[in-house]
Amino acid sequence: MKRLIQNKLRHFASDVRGTATIELAIFVPLLLFMIAASYVYYDAFRQKAVNTNAAYTISDALSRETDEIDTLYMDGAHQLLEFLTAADGQTGLRVTVVKWNGDTMAYEVDWSESRGPLYPLTNTSLEDALGGNLPVLLHNERVIVVETSSTYVPPLALAGLNQQELYNFAFTRPRFAPKLVWAGS
Repeated sequence: MKRLIQNKLRHFASDVRGTATIELAIFVPLLLFMIAASYVYYDAFRQKAVNTNAAYTISDALSRETDEIDTLYMDGAHQLLEFLTAADGQTGLRVTVVKWNGDTMAYEVDWSESRGPLYPLTNTSLEDALGGNLPVLLHNERVIVVETSSTYVPPLALAGLNQQELYNFAFTRPRFAPKLVWAGS
C-alpha cells in the first residue's frame, strides 16, 4: 500500500498537464495585488511630498511679507493649503513666530495663529510641540514656523496602510523685515 501511494504521488508530481492554468490562477491575483500596493504606496509618498511643498510655499510667502498679518491673510493661507494639497480630509495650518531670548536661553512665542485642528502655541506649549526641531538662533532673532497637517485617505484599502495624519514642519527667517507682525499685537 505504501508503495502504491508513493507511485501515485510521483506520477502526480511529474504530470505537467494544466500547469499554465494553475500558475495563472495563482499568480494573477498576486500580481494584481502587487500593482495595487505599489500604486497606493506611491500615492502616499506623492501626497506627503505635495504637503511638504505646500508648507514651504506658505512659509516662503510669509517670509516675504512686510505688512501685518491678519485673520483674512490666515484664512487665505489655509485655503491655499487646501487647494495645493487637494486633501480628502481636514487640513490644519499653524503659523508661529518664535524668537530666541539669549538672556533666558529659551525660545519665546511672539504670536501664534492656527486654522483647522491645530491649536495656537504659547511659551509653555512651544517646547512640547516643537521640541528640538527649532534652529539655533542669535539673541532676539526670529523665525517663522509653519506647520501643516492633513488627513490622507488611501485610494484602495490594503493591509498596512490606513487613513493617517500627514504632518509637516517648515521654518524661514523674515526676509524684508526684522519680524512678521500679527495685526493688533
